[in-house]
Amino acid sequence: MSTTTTVAQRVLEALAATDTPEPPDDLFAPGAITWHSFDELEAPTVPGTFDTLRAIRAAVPDFTMSGIRATGDGERTGIARYVLTGTLPDGSTLRAPAAMVIDVQDGRAARLEEYVDTGQLAPLFAALG
Repeated sequence: MSTTTTVAQRVLEALAATDTPEPPDDLFAPGAITWHSFDELEAPTVPGTFDTLRAIRAAVPDFTMSGIRATGDGERTGIARYVLTGTLPDGSTLRAPAAMVIDVQDGRAARLEEYVDTGQLAPLFAALG
């Protein structure tokens, strides 16, 4: 498995983990950035992305990323495909296929770009208020 594949796999496992409050120290480059296709904003990955995930899990306790498949070019780019799932407060099921492009520098994730359909996330956004 290439380094970029390993980093992509580890990033998604860290994001999907519900019992770990912070990511491993060696996973993200200092100043790592996360960008989402639905708002086109950049934010610090640590702590920003993990703070957001804690807020989501407060409203949707079983929120996770399932079916993770990671690949990479071995040099700078990892790709992860997965499905965001969870049970919304009204009892309905959230299911949103997504993909993430992960820029890797010196064996660490430096930039995450998440691509997901806002229409499929609309019920989650409504639950978050």
